[in-house]
Amino acid sequence: MPKDRIGKLASALLFALLPSCNTPEGVAKFSSSAVVTLKAGDSLFDDMKASCLRDAQTFEPFGAFAVSDPNPAACDDIGKQAEGLKAASNLVSGYFTALREVASIGTSQVGDDAKSQAARATAEARLSAARQTALESVAGFLVRAAESGYRQRYLADDIGKVHNDIKAVLDGLGEAVGVVYLQQLQDEEQKTAARYKEFLLQHPGSADTILALDARWQADRANFAARQRAARSFQAALAAMAKGNEDLTAHARRVKAQDLSGLLAPYAAQLDALAPAIQKAFF
Repeated sequence: MPKDRIGKLASALLFALLPSCNTPEGVAKFSSSAVVTLKAGDSLFDDMKASCLRDAQTFEPFGAFAVSDPNPAACDDIGKQAEGLKAASNLVSGYFTALREVASIGTSQVGDDAKSQAARATAEARLSAARQTALESVAGFLVRAAESGYRQRYLADDIGKVHNDIKAVLDGLGEAVGVVYLQQLQDEEQKTAARYKEFLLQHPGSADTILALDARWQADRANFAARQRAARSFQAALAAMAKGNEDLTAHARRVKAQDLSGLLAPYAAQLDALAPAIQKAFF
């Protein structure tokens, strides 16, 4: 079964619980915005290793004309961590895909994929033990949703149980970007500035050199600022996803579909505004 079929099945079951004969567009819109924003965050995780490599390059002297880029073992470790974080993000994206898409029941192959995503994230993302447990819970939810058919009474309980796990994983992703990655960028920025200053000390009195290096530094500085804004935007987006999902869980059974749409619309709008800001830093 294609990867998104588990999401379609879970969505069909969730929407069957809502007090409306029609699929609530607000739920689909909020969930779709969450999926798009999570995908945009992959660029930030990919840049974790790239930042480490750029940092290593600051130790290369100007004019060295190296034929290969330095790749310290530490950068490989950071790259593995980033892949683990992406796996965790993909798992949460699968949850929101489940809320977004309505489809018929099919045979399940995706449950195994959810487990493998959780296993990779647990092994590599360096999340806390509690967040690793949350990852396993989310994976278990997706597997159960694929295997249980239209057993609505069980799914209703599962949605209530898993929303705290979704929040825990989103908080972990936000910390990785808003703390770990931001610190990387700050370190890289400081070392880049120090490299330019060192070069000027070695080549004093050249106005052309000063102007050329200043232009390069301003360009570098703009790139650092853009990536830092993207990281903060992604962290804010993850918090909005968690709050929107919390409201969805709390109100799905108690309000009409049109009222649920109004409840979730501000979160969807916030995500739609933040996603382009994240992507802009890398394109």
